[in-house]
Amino acid sequence: MRHPLRFTLCILALLWASPYVQAAEPPVLSDHAALAGLHEAKGLFLVNGNNPAQVARLLGVIAKTRKGLQAQKVTPHLIVVFIGPSVAFLTRDRRGIPYTEERAVADIQGEVQHLVTQGVRFQACGIALHGMDVSPPQLISGVEAVGNGFISAIAYQEKGYALIPVN
Repeated sequence: MRHPLRFTLCILALLWASPYVQAAEPPVLSDHAALAGLHEAKGLFLVNGNNPAQVARLLGVIAKTRKGLQAQKVTPHLIVVFIGPSVAFLTRDRRGIPYTEERAVADIQGEVQHLVTQGVRFQACGIALHGMDVSPPQLISGVEAVGNGFISAIAYQEKGYALIPVN
């Protein structure tokens, strides 16, 4: 006579050991090959967007980039230059910002303040500020007004910063 309990336990053991039944651990991703030999990394993010929700998400990715570099034992040196209409998201006076975008702008400003405490530098293009009728004193703390965001980007690239243009 067969032993149904032994047979059932045997089947359960086989199913448990099957790769189709077990939940596989997600692979641990790293940037080891790209970062091999590096102790420092310089990145320049050129932000030119008019959708505050997208800019807020982008700042979250920049925060993850900084954290990812540090986790992989590389010291990040990051600069974020806002050009175009995106400079309006960096002002204390939020005039001209629609009510429906207020939360996203608050998220942007909160993330900027957090990243500043983490050593990320922020700049706002003076030409864009003028075009948006914003004076430099209206910028939130931690954001430096520069004469021309493009000149800043060119100069930092000459100093070894990798350009990451984002819209």
